[in-house]
Amino acid sequence: MSLRFKKPAFIALGLIALISAAWLDYYLPEHTIATITGVEVKRTDKDGPISQKNPADGPTTDVYYIYTERPGEKIRVFRNEDTEWGWPFYFKFNAADVQAKAKSMEFEKRLAIITSYGWRINMFSMFPNVTKIESTEPDASTWSFFRWFWFGLWALVMGKAAIATWRYFDRLEDEI
Repeated sequence: MSLRFKKPAFIALGLIALISAAWLDYYLPEHTIATITGVEVKRTDKDGPISQKNPADGPTTDVYYIYTERPGEKIRVFRNEDTEWGWPFYFKFNAADVQAKAKSMEFEKRLAIITSYGWRINMFSMFPNVTKIESTEPDASTWSFFRWFWFGLWALVMGKAAIATWRYFDRLEDEI
């Protein structure tokens, strides 16, 4: 491999690092402290929520939504759906129980720590999916060892790959 591939190799490595960081950020759990302000259940099919404009045209499922408000910030909406045996492997089978807990916390107006994965993208009507809800205090930490362990491991692997690539091209330069 010649030196003319040095720049494209680092660009490719950078793209791999960026895409894998986004993938980790999407699928690893994060914690949010918020007050639950409402809950809702919507019947959906493959096209989205069923309504007069979008009648059901296939198998349907219930999707739970949890509305929250963070102290001093804007409202945030979460989806609460079972992952079952599929990807991502959270093996979540208790969406109805989580929804019942959210409903009881809505009436109590207590702060909750909400564990979820995913992003809120308005344009695509995407919501982060809740995996767990617990009561908390206002000064509780949202730091997640599990999340940052995997980001740290990812950074080590990407750093090793960058060093290995750099050394490879240094050896090529020495041979020339």
